[in-house]
Amino acid sequence: MMTSRRQFLQRACLATASMGCYSALGLQLNAFKAMASQARFSDHKALVCVFLYGGNDSFNMLIPTGSEAYAAYQTTRQGIAYPREGLIPIDLSLNDLPAHSMPRAMAPLAELFNTQRLSVVSNIGPLVEPATKQQLKADPNKLPPQLFSHNSQQALWQTAGINTQLGIGWLGLMADLLQDTQTNLPINISVGSSDILNSGVLQLPLVLNPNGPQDFARLNPSNTNDQQRIQAHQQLLALDHSPLTQEYARRITTARDNNEVLKQALSAAPPRTVNYPENNTLANQLRMVADMIAVQSSLQQSRQVFFVGLGGWDTHDNQPEQHPALLATLAEALSAFNTDIDALNKADNVTTVTLSDFGRTLTSNRDGTDHGWAGHQLVIGGAVRGGRIIGHLPEQRLNTQDDWDDGRIIPTTSIEQLAAALGAWFGLTDSELTTVLPNLNRFDATALQLFRSS
Repeated sequence: MMTSRRQFLQRACLATASMGCYSALGLQLNAFKAMASQARFSDHKALVCVFLYGGNDSFNMLIPTGSEAYAAYQTTRQGIAYPREGLIPIDLSLNDLPAHSMPRAMAPLAELFNTQRLSVVSNIGPLVEPATKQQLKADPNKLPPQLFSHNSQQALWQTAGINTQLGIGWLGLMADLLQDTQTNLPINISVGSSDILNSGVLQLPLVLNPNGPQDFARLNPSNTNDQQRIQAHQQLLALDHSPLTQEYARRITTARDNNEVLKQALSAAPPRTVNYPENNTLANQLRMVADMIAVQSSLQQSRQVFFVGLGGWDTHDNQPEQHPALLATLAEALSAFNTDIDALNKADNVTTVTLSDFGRTLTSNRDGTDHGWAGHQLVIGGAVRGGRIIGHLPEQRLNTQDDWDDGRIIPTTSIEQLAAALGAWFGLTDSELTTVLPNLNRFDATALQLFRSS
């Protein structure tokens, strides 16, 4: 995949517009630059975000198996309920919770849970502030905007209280604050496509395809036939002193230089020894993430943030066949990646988290589900306090205090709380977390306790 001049202009314009809008919100760009890191860490940590586009029916990832609870689940979920005999029990000895299981398609993830390498953050979603069902019914202003809309909810998940029109995400802002200002190589890296979550004020994400750095169409410095064209392009840019042209010139030159740095580092990387599943688009992306983690020392990146994604989770119909296949794709990819990270001796240094548009309705049309609100997310890594379901676990019943309507479950944990827990592990200070998450003070920032103490 090549990066075109048009794409670079679009990104440059987005960055310029975002900076202006963010300053208008009261955060001065110079102050933000002053907070940026200068190689303040001696250790290495990587945060990997896996976005499940379309809205994962995560309530069908964690299924109650006690007699009464399973009967209620089966009654509520109807045609999309998993048969009880096909479920894999999970070890809840670290939890004061009744019996639950995972679908057979999630067998590799059930194993990670049972070996305390994976935890579930339950019943999480966008919130304006903590509120009960009665409070939300009485005051619609307490509801997040445009609930149940794909684009809006994706933006809410990726911005966590920042103006969703800015194109700036909480992961990108973390990268801004932790970016080593002595290097031009961004620590925020997206594999496969660009995104809001990983875009900051100071840094746009470095976008790689699953096979490595993206070369420029007709401006590839590695191609000797392009050298004359590159020289002519640089001469043309030098003739125009307008701010936009100069910013474009700086970005395209930096990107060319970064590509060469990455190619050299990756070419010297040790050979991979872990087999990833074939015909698995998520596994292909995660393999490249593992490659980047393997060469982090030569890249001099003490912190790395990655974004990858998997689509197809909008299961309005054919869910009994479609959802298990998606879960298997997710589970096999995450399991291979976890094995690879172990082989790199980076288990305690890498944390992987899933995100998605929203959960789905508990109610079913017998073949699928509609857009919901809260859902469950997975957190994986050696530093994670694994084998736990963290947060309130709602009953899979209708008309409870958790049910907004038609089985759309009200979140009891906010996006900000998950982001804060990840950011604190990553090395952000309390004041930096407040900068990244402007609404964090509305919630208990320490509630999740996701990580083992160091």
